[in-house]
Amino acid sequence: MEKEDKAQEFEYISTSGVYKTPFTLIMVIQFLVGFFIIILVNIWYWNSLYFYIFGEAIFPLPVMDNEISKWIIIFLIPLNIYGNIFLFAFSIILFSTVVYKILNYLSPPREGIFERGSKDWKYMHRRFWIAYFPIWLARALPIPWADIFAYRFFGTRVGKNVVLYEGYVDPLFVEIGNYTMTSLNICIFSHLIYHDKVLIRKVKIGNACVVGPQTVTSPGTIFHDRAILGANSYTWIDQELESDLIHVGIPVSMKLPIQSLEESQKKVEKIQKGGVDSDLKLEKEGDSE
Repeated sequence: MEKEDKAQEFEYISTSGVYKTPFTLIMVIQFLVGFFIIILVNIWYWNSLYFYIFGEAIFPLPVMDNEISKWIIIFLIPLNIYGNIFLFAFSIILFSTVVYKILNYLSPPREGIFERGSKDWKYMHRRFWIAYFPIWLARALPIPWADIFAYRFFGTRVGKNVVLYEGYVDPLFVEIGNYTMTSLNICIFSHLIYHDKVLIRKVKIGNACVVGPQTVTSPGTIFHDRAILGANSYTWIDQELESDLIHVGIPVSMKLPIQSLEESQKKVEKIQKGGVDSDLKLEKEGDSE
């Protein structure tokens, strides 16, 4: 009974609110790891390039002093720059994944309501910040599947043929089915902070679902297959969205049938001919159906 009373305190809240803590500095360490890997991998190339341009080497490393090697090194400059961008991002993703797994080993993640300052609270923050920078980098890369690659490394279950547009998705306790699409500026939270408590619950999004733009999916939400969350809406905690319906509201309180393009055009034509009264009549007919 006490747990149910605590859960009700979150009823009208749909934000994350993760605070900055000293562990936020992990992003500096992540950056330095990526930077040093770039240096170690490229030291031979930069040394050779400097030798071919200025006639002397920076480091005491062997250099192939011939005309063919010289032009190969010079022509590889654009590829080297482009490749280092990917190397920087993926090295940080791999390093962060190792740290993330260590955190999960030290404090296995679990669902529930936890007090401020508890072990679950602290490690929730640490997992959030260790995943934040590499996921941001993956989204910045010019590869559409890079973010899915990063999420899977952090344990998020992402199905096949999934489209993740720009937005925030918690990497832990989130499952996304096949052929599902998220829109721009969405948030999918499996955790929620309110005052001195944190709520952690699994979010499950089924197959062929659509998460509309400017939406917030609260912890515990379940999308049944082919469910749609309409634009500018957010869900209740532990809310279930039914299949083959469009769910809208702030928070979600209405369910609309999915119409074909022809049906939508006919409805618009009837509204334009009949005015506001016909519009209301049509809405009532739709509700009765």
